[in-house]
Amino acid sequence: MSELILVGLNHKQAPVEVRERAAFEEGERLPFLEGLRGSGLAEGAVLLCTCNRVELYADSASDDGGKGLVSTLMAGRQLDPAHRDLFYVRRGKDAVRHLFRVAAGLDSMILGEPQILGQVKDAYFQARDGGTLSTPLNLLFQKAFHVAKVVRTQTGIGQRPVTVSYAAYNLARGIFADLSTKRILLLGAGEMSRIVATHFVENGVGRVRVANRTYEHAVEFAKPFGAEVVPWEEFPKALIQSDIVVTSTGSQRPIILRPMMETVMKIRRWASLFIIDIAVPRDVEESAGKLDGLYLYDIDDLQEVADEGLAERQQKAADAEAMIQSELDLYARFIGHQDLSELIGSLMGWAGQIQDSELEEALRRLPELSPKQREIVRNTVRRVVHKILHAPIAQVKRLVIEEDSPQALDLFRQLFPQNQEGRERGEGQ
Repeated sequence: MSELILVGLNHKQAPVEVRERAAFEEGERLPFLEGLRGSGLAEGAVLLCTCNRVELYADSASDDGGKGLVSTLMAGRQLDPAHRDLFYVRRGKDAVRHLFRVAAGLDSMILGEPQILGQVKDAYFQARDGGTLSTPLNLLFQKAFHVAKVVRTQTGIGQRPVTVSYAAYNLARGIFADLSTKRILLLGAGEMSRIVATHFVENGVGRVRVANRTYEHAVEFAKPFGAEVVPWEEFPKALIQSDIVVTSTGSQRPIILRPMMETVMKIRRWASLFIIDIAVPRDVEESAGKLDGLYLYDIDDLQEVADEGLAERQQKAADAEAMIQSELDLYARFIGHQDLSELIGSLMGWAGQIQDSELEEALRRLPELSPKQREIVRNTVRRVVHKILHAPIAQVKRLVIEEDSPQALDLFRQLFPQNQEGRERGEGQ
């Protein structure tokens, strides 16, 4: 009998230098999973790698409690033996609960952050497309996606910003109807400027300029954003042609004074200008924020918004934990119905084979598509297949688990025959 085992390390125990060494590059992940299956340690495996965690979910036939999986991970990344104590091991129901919490953003460095769900899905699809996904893992990850969606929809845990950088972005979004047409000017090329600017660029701000006292530093800073470099002495003029300004210099006195901004705003005809002053000491004279059309926020303002958001998320996290426990109990009951879980797993595998076959044929006929376009087509087809199967699977699980109806299972078999004859009929339609 196989057992679900999770081994991994994350930001809570492992320092960043260890996480960096433990991380797998994109092209290394599938070969590692294939080698793991070939070793006999696991019938199936999924590898989740982010900047804050490396986790291996395995359908393991070993009875060593996960020690072999930890050793394999450490050997694969050439980690020092002293790092073994940084790994955690979860088995059975504890592993399921952990994945549900990870997918819902409850185990993240930033509570409730939404990016992790996409990363979990990427790990799932890589294992699925690479043939290292066993039926139990397939069912588990599908359930984790459902749980994450329910938690986010019903609690709204990810709505309020909890970081200074995201608070800045969120406030700007409330001032400007469409950020894609806005121009951002960065004064200073430090880490905080980079983080705030990244939020804006990733969310559609198109034109970025940067000014720094050291011109060469500005040039290096500008590369990831495709930004234009403005000579430092010309930044007052650049304010006129900007909509969002992020300033974070090391100046001991304000570099943006009220008289300067009076001139700038007059030339702009008082069009809205959003200034984020995250410097300590402040870069912008406080009285400048009283001018019409100028929205000035310093780091204390942003931190207050972030702290309010964190307090709200923490309250909602308690509701989310209760929901996860309820979903965990339902999943345990589902797994207890072996015939049902095997039937659903077989159906999903069958549908996946048809999906992949039709996708490859369609993409073969469309050689002119770019890699990005091909990925869009793949993801669209996957979503369609999952949405079509969701309703009948959810209904049969409800009937079998909640209403104890064995007739529902028989009817499901007739509607979705999974024998060879049924597959041939399905593929021929």
